[in-house]
Amino acid sequence: MLHELLLALVGYTGDLIIDEREHQESLGISVTTDSPISEESTFKLAPDLSFIEASERDVIERLISLGFYYRELDRFATKSRDLSWIRSTNNTPSLPQQLVLLRGKTKNPSVYRRAIANGIVEILSVYRSVVLNVEQKLLSDPMPILATITQGLNKFFVLLPPLHELIVEIERDDIRGGKLLNLLHKRCHCGVPELQACFQRQEDMIIGNEESPPENFGKSVQKSPDDASLTDWHLGFHIFLVELN
Repeated sequence: MLHELLLALVGYTGDLIIDEREHQESLGISVTTDSPISEESTFKLAPDLSFIEASERDVIERLISLGFYYRELDRFATKSRDLSWIRSTNNTPSLPQQLVLLRGKTKNPSVYRRAIANGIVEILSVYRSVVLNVEQKLLSDPMPILATITQGLNKFFVLLPPLHELIVEIERDDIRGGKLLNLLHKRCHCGVPELQACFQRQEDMIIGNEESPPENFGKSVQKSPDDASLTDWHLGFHIFLVELN
């Protein structure tokens, strides 16, 4: 059970912990980067696990919701960071052929979304490290499994659900460009310091980027290295990441 639980925390379901969306379809088709982002957690314990008490089931399903958020955020980041559309246009001399290939590869590629995805990848990297640390603790010393995992991952309940809400809104309403910056700025005023730092990091990642055609991809305006407030912000955010880990 521990093995399945740890795998579920990084987005992999199986026989004991299932993805209801895949289970209900009964097609055995895995979720891919092209699948729509799910708005509600679909990770659940298999209904026929009678040996798990109701109280334990509630705790486990709350924990594995983090794995669901992780998977959806990772899928969004993977799709948003896909640069195959650039290679396609570079290898095709004809403009009409470029447009055909571009439509086939991705829908309206966005430099801003890619920048947000880079910020999400930072958080997910720390999350994976924490899951690994929890696993090492449990394997080296017999401790209460659910209590140890909950204690280790508790802070991510502050971060991952709101980040998931963000990407759901971005995908659902096809938000990009200036509207994307406005959305991030609005979400920064949440009253939760850790979450505010997270959204500010996303906003910071796209400052200087410009949503542009493929030939202008990569052009950006860099902030001044003498900007003291920016330096303080980066330092504070990385300290926060270290505290999570």
